[in-house]
Amino acid sequence: LTDASHEYSAALESILSAANHTNTMMWIGKMENCPLDLSGQGQLLKQGGVGNIFLGGSIRVRRKWSSQRSSSCQLLLFQKTLMLCKTNENLSEPNNPHLLYENHISLNQVRVRDVVADDENTFEVHKLEHLKAESTDDTKGGIVMRLKCESEDVKNEWVKAINSEVKHLRSTAKSITNQFWII
Repeated sequence: LTDASHEYSAALESILSAANHTNTMMWIGKMENCPLDLSGQGQLLKQGGVGNIFLGGSIRVRRKWSSQRSSSCQLLLFQKTLMLCKTNENLSEPNNPHLLYENHISLNQVRVRDVVADDENTFEVHKLEHLKAESTDDTKGGIVMRLKCESEDVKNEWVKAINSEVKHLRSTAKSITNQFWII
């Protein structure tokens, strides 16, 4: 009886997890102004609320950023892309705020800086220098996103998840390249 109960609990947990993931993807699919085909970004690995610290007009003063404005956002980590969306209140579904596309970067172009201006809860996503194309969209110093989390632990979870997926992507690319040269 104990084995059957354990199997039932595991099956129920799987079903609830799949339903939750499906609901999350349906919510993300309603995002406004998204230029990407979300189905082509790979599996959604992590999603959660962060604060996006406005980059334009901020100046650095003795390792501190001044004039920082922040907005409530959702950060989405897919297998191929890191995406940032602004959130607005949704009166019909209070648990699912409206998502408005803000920014994205391909994970093969990402470098994470997890110590920012003596703020343990903030990290930055930078575009790799050697991949930086001449573009007017580039922000100061290659910073694509400056994100504030609710705690240092949450920040560390995000940094670890992003770096892990970047490492996995680069390892896969290297493996494919090596196989190409062997053939």
